[in-house]
Amino acid sequence: MTSSTPEIDVAILFYDGMWNSENQKRLNAIGNELNKVRLYANEMVVDDLLSQTIIYLTGSAYFAGLVPIVRIESALFVEKEFRNEYAYALSVRAYIEVAGRLHKGMRLWRQYKSKVMSLEALRTGVERLMAKYRPSKNSSGGIFKGNGFNVMTFVESLEERIPDVADTYGDLSGYVHGGFEEQMLIRRESWFSDLKQDPNPIIESYEAFVRKLRDVAFDDFDELLQITNSLRERYDERHKREA
Repeated sequence: MTSSTPEIDVAILFYDGMWNSENQKRLNAIGNELNKVRLYANEMVVDDLLSQTIIYLTGSAYFAGLVPIVRIESALFVEKEFRNEYAYALSVRAYIEVAGRLHKGMRLWRQYKSKVMSLEALRTGVERLMAKYRPSKNSSGGIFKGNGFNVMTFVESLEERIPDVADTYGDLSGYVHGGFEEQMLIRRESWFSDLKQDPNPIIESYEAFVRKLRDVAFDDFDELLQITNSLRERYDERHKREA
C-alpha cells in the first residue's frame, strides 16, 4: 500500500472540492441527460419542426450553457481558494453571459408555450440563439447563418429573476476593463484583507449574486429536462432494446 504525502493529500482535497461538490454532481447528471437528446438526433431522422427546434434549443443549452458553467463553477472555486479577486470577477461576468443565453432560450420557449410566439418564430429565435452576433457586415460567419443576439440581450433577459443584473454586470465590466484608479482601489482593499487574513471583500461581495445566477440556471435546466423528457425516453428505450 502506497503511503500518501501531505502534498498529495492537499491535492486530493483540492480536486475533491472542485469536482465533487453538490453543484458539480448535479451539473454532471443534467449533462448526461441532455446529451441523450444530441445522441438521439444523431441516430434518428428528426423531420418535424417542433422536435428539431427542441433539439437545437437543447444543443445551445448544452454546449453554450452547461459546458461553460461547469468550467465557470470550477474557476469560482479555484479563484476563491487563491484569493484572486480579479479572476473571480471575470468568472462572475462570464457566468452572467452564459446563464443569460440559457435563460433567453427558455424565455423564447415560454413565449411559444403561452401562444405569444408561433412555432416558426420560436425556430427563428433559437437559430439566432445559436448564431454568432455580427456587429458589422465584415464579421466572420459560423455554422448557423444570420445575426445572433447581442450579449446585453442575454444579460437583460435575466432581469425578471435578478432585477439588478444589468447594474452588476456593468460594475463587473467597469472593474475588469477599468483603468488605474479602479484596479488600484480594489487591489488595495484586497491586499489589506490578505494582511489581516480576512475573507476577500471583493469575492464576498459577489458570492450572493452567484447563488442567484446558479438558482436561475438550475431552474432553466430543470424546465429543459421536462421539455426533452419524451426524446430522452425514446433514446433510453431504443438502447434498452439494443442491449
